[in-house]
Amino acid sequence: MSTFPPPQSELAAVCDRRSVLVVSLAWHVNAASGAEKAAAALAAGLASAGHRAVIVTAAPPISGPGLAGVVVEQIDLPISLPCSPDKLRQAIDECTSGLQRQLWLLIAQYNADTVLFTDALWGLGRLRADLPDGVRRVLAVNRLPDDRDAAEALRRADAVLVPSMSVLSAARQHGWDTSTWHVVPHALLHEPPTPRPVSVLRRQQSGNLRILASVGETSDGILALLKAAQQQPTSQRQWELPVCVAAATHFLKTGPAGIALVEACRHLASDGDRAPHMVWSGEFPWHAVPAWLSRAAVVITPSPPGSLGMAALEAMAVGVPVIGYRTGAMPELIGPTERGRSLLAGPRHGPHTLLALARALLSSPGTYRETAQAAYERSLDFTKDRITERFLDAVPLPDPRPHR
Repeated sequence: MSTFPPPQSELAAVCDRRSVLVVSLAWHVNAASGAEKAAAALAAGLASAGHRAVIVTAAPPISGPGLAGVVVEQIDLPISLPCSPDKLRQAIDECTSGLQRQLWLLIAQYNADTVLFTDALWGLGRLRADLPDGVRRVLAVNRLPDDRDAAEALRRADAVLVPSMSVLSAARQHGWDTSTWHVVPHALLHEPPTPRPVSVLRRQQSGNLRILASVGETSDGILALLKAAQQQPTSQRQWELPVCVAAATHFLKTGPAGIALVEACRHLASDGDRAPHMVWSGEFPWHAVPAWLSRAAVVITPSPPGSLGMAALEAMAVGVPVIGYRTGAMPELIGPTERGRSLLAGPRHGPHTLLALARALLSSPGTYRETAQAAYERSLDFTKDRITERFLDAVPLPDPRPHR
């Protein structure tokens, strides 16, 4: 038999329940960008913590596994995605009143207290429209936005979230007021395995290098790495490591640049005469990426300065050491290594240095095991539960909330 009124503990739980709209115009299941995967992880984290999470996207729905407890709503935008940034800016400016009306309807439908615009442009942060009184407007800045989008997006935001200190430092150097900015790292969509697989400890010197082409990588960086692996000098053949290359399933739908990169990777990895040690593994959906990475001895991510490092984080979560450039969030993500061994190289040193770091790590079984263990333990700081707590701390409930 139920009682009325409900106990105070139940009333507190209801009052503390959040309702968040996560706006990401290009979002769909298996989108190749790490930003879309991070949006999915945050929404899933909110849902698993008992809050309401709604992803708002302009991309057409596609088949694929859904996110438990997360609602996905499509909004109308009179363009086809993907498109150029200029075309998207024009569409947003021309459809301001319509987009505002659609957002207000969703806010009312889900009684939302917060709207998280996941990017100044692609997350609709630049929209020149007001929200209902009491609804918090939060902007996520994964990398410094274009000046054409930044002014409007930052002026309207009640709070700004960045995934790393490197982005916050760049904003300060740019002269922006960061008094309402908070560091909330991106979360893992797929939880690290518990207990950690024993197979990780047996992988030193017996596995391969794995390279995942993602939309955050520049074609120059990843192709240079593959060419370096293909051109190892004869004197280093004893160190020749099997190299597996793959891409996100829907990378081919990100436009001409994505198609060209995937085709170039496929061509290099499938050249049996010049690179018999390289293999093209195909394309993978989101849920298959961690398992593919877990079969590596080392994962190399030739990330550009603005990369979110999602592939690196997913590799660490399955206990695989990551080698990369000392740019962007990578130093914060990987952190100090055991015995002072470096896993990061300066970008000017080039891809041959990345391969040399991988060889050095694999040549020392003890250091390898310590590094793999440290990578796994570091990844536990980025679970959905922990990052959701940081998000809620950074974006508290509005008080008072007149729209309720």
